[in-house]
Amino acid sequence: MPRIIWGTITVAAFTALAGCGGSSSAAGRTSSEGDGPTPTPTGGANFGSPDPTTVGQATPTVGPGNGTGAQEPHCTTGMLTVTLSGLDAGTGNRYAALTLTNKSGRPCTAGGWSGLQLLGAAGKIPTKVFREGRARTIVIPGGGHAYERLHWAVVPADDETGTTCEPVATALRVIPPNRTEPMNGKWRYGPVCRYGEIRLTPLATTPPA
Repeated sequence: MPRIIWGTITVAAFTALAGCGGSSSAAGRTSSEGDGPTPTPTGGANFGSPDPTTVGQATPTVGPGNGTGAQEPHCTTGMLTVTLSGLDAGTGNRYAALTLTNKSGRPCTAGGWSGLQLLGAAGKIPTKVFREGRARTIVIPGGGHAYERLHWAVVPADDETGTTCEPVATALRVIPPNRTEPMNGKWRYGPVCRYGEIRLTPLATTPPA
């Protein structure tokens, strides 16, 4: 499990639902709902530093026992379910695995990063996503799974106030890559500091370590 030493690097932040499909994008860039232009963050503080890797067009990746996936349909929200599970935690760091399960009876393709929005009793909670890694098109077999890793801080930014830095979410709204219909997963992992910043890896066929 990689560890990040929190620095003093700050960048602008924004409160928006963040997401991306399998098309070209710069890794480490914040993302917004849908496939439109990436908004410019404003205000707030950021943790760590963006991954400098440049992400190109999604590269096809063969799923288990499914050929190239060229003949398979794109995964729709209705074909998928979402679950969240905790991973190892380090000092000031938290990790969780987001799992998309293909509940349909046939394989489908997906690739890129999901859109994320933290939700609480009062509605939306500040959320901003930094995409990491390189997007690849994968095949999710019927009954199979795809995974993304979430990484966030529990150490407040210098100008965050309150006993929990940010409101504590009860759910995470997830929009699968290249889709617009959301689904919700239960959030049991406490507050997301640094103004709701989550670092997210692209969909993969293997669980995050």
